[in-house]
Amino acid sequence: MKNLKKFVGSNCLSFQKSFILKNQPVIAVLFPGDMGTQIAKALIQHHFKVITAGEGRSVRTLENIRNSGIIDTHSLQETVEQADVILSLTSPEGSMKVAESVVSCLTMTSNRPIYVDLNSNTPALASSIEKLFLPVDIPFVNGAVMGASKDIPDHAVLVVSGVLRHWFISVFDSVFRIKDAGEKTEAASAYKLLFSMVNKGMNALFFETMTAAAHFGILDELNESLEEFLPGTYQDLIKTTPTYPQHISRRIDEMKGLADMLKDENLPYLIASGTAQTFERVSQSGIFENENPEGVVETLQNFKKL
Repeated sequence: MKNLKKFVGSNCLSFQKSFILKNQPVIAVLFPGDMGTQIAKALIQHHFKVITAGEGRSVRTLENIRNSGIIDTHSLQETVEQADVILSLTSPEGSMKVAESVVSCLTMTSNRPIYVDLNSNTPALASSIEKLFLPVDIPFVNGAVMGASKDIPDHAVLVVSGVLRHWFISVFDSVFRIKDAGEKTEAASAYKLLFSMVNKGMNALFFETMTAAAHFGILDELNESLEEFLPGTYQDLIKTTPTYPQHISRRIDEMKGLADMLKDENLPYLIASGTAQTFERVSQSGIFENENPEGVVETLQNFKKL
């Protein structure tokens, strides 16, 4: 860690100077899924040049590239060679693989872009990715996105941490809402996971309640009472609950990662672990398969299938 701080301190100023001298910094988005596409569109609207590597990507991703104004350099190697900044926007499971692929490309070019990971990684994974870039002299910013892709750029928040976070904020604060999580690299990851424990824990509470209500044949009655007497809670669930049929596997992984983080730090982790277990049970039940609910009540109606 001492060597890492020494590297960042010696390279931070020179990087910022070289970046500021560029009239049109090139931003690479890896990759333009739903979130990456919305971030890319916001950057393009603010006159940033945005590139990506379309080679080997899905049909949907290629459509996103064509329809959003992103420049497709085709190969990852070409993208890495042209980029001033690389934004990693994939899944937590894929974030290390993307970082490793970028490092491999960096061995074949003298270009040294800054690498910004905006995935919902655990603090341990964020630290591992930062250390991966140390031998190839790549500055690193850790981050996460708070909110859905449709909320970019006006309502979602980009949380960033690390020594170079102030640079990121100064360059992109005119485009996005940004939260400074502090100098410790892992802080943005911990921030996102801990925030997630609140809203995902609330969903797990409702899912467990509806499982029992369905068992006793009182799901509709209890649901109506909860909606009547907890209107604020229902309002909070509107944005998140209907997304679970499509994204419950990701929610399971996120809560398991949170539980591991808390356990490693010798902190209480029973709620995080229990939330993951509740989501696993719901996922394995199959009640959300081929479902696309439009609201909280419609989502919870699926528990009648149990």
